[in-house]
Amino acid sequence: MSQSNKQLLRATVLCVTSILLASCANTKISQSWVEPDNKKTYSDLLVIGIAESEQNRRAYESHFVDDLRAIGVEAEASYKLIKSNEEINRDTVAKAIKGMGIDGVIVTHLVAVDEETIYRPSTSYMYGGYGVGYGGAYYGGLYSYYPHVNSYVNNPGYYTTHETYTLETNLYDVESEELVWSARSRSFAPESVQEVIVDLTSLLIEDLQKKNLIKKK
Repeated sequence: MSQSNKQLLRATVLCVTSILLASCANTKISQSWVEPDNKKTYSDLLVIGIAESEQNRRAYESHFVDDLRAIGVEAEASYKLIKSNEEINRDTVAKAIKGMGIDGVIVTHLVAVDEETIYRPSTSYMYGGYGVGYGGAYYGGLYSYYPHVNSYVNNPGYYTTHETYTLETNLYDVESEELVWSARSRSFAPESVQEVIVDLTSLLIEDLQKKNLIKKK
């Protein structure tokens, strides 16, 4: 295999790999912060999801609670303690968790929804640059190059617009009422609410564990 063909193959493999990774990781944590002086870990949490839809709130809280309990951390969904018509504030939360032994409160809410436009080139065109595309099948001569160029000029790429959802999740200490951890996540063009819930809860728990903020009761 010639050097140019090897480089072309490598570029193709990298391209395909990046596409596969992107399709498997639509939700990512974009930033995470923990109070540097915090020494506490939490074993009994109240999970609050602030959403326009009560159905989404319950789905999120239930899944988060199930995932926490699966690793031995006690947790309770706020919808079981605070009614949908009640405002979630200091008083309602304090009243709801009184005497339950809950030591931390996790709150997730939507920060922003942004639209992102992506140009997708025609599949008939591959540009590799010097040493990759040049000198290869398309650039070997006039009569192989012209039909290829003509095909993508007459069949151009297109633009697609996707929505990116940014959510913020905060952990508050019940005793001090202070913020001890915060994370922002971005979900790119999710196919469903359930997809975001499953991916996000997994990522949040992983980050909480890495920062030694949760433990088995």
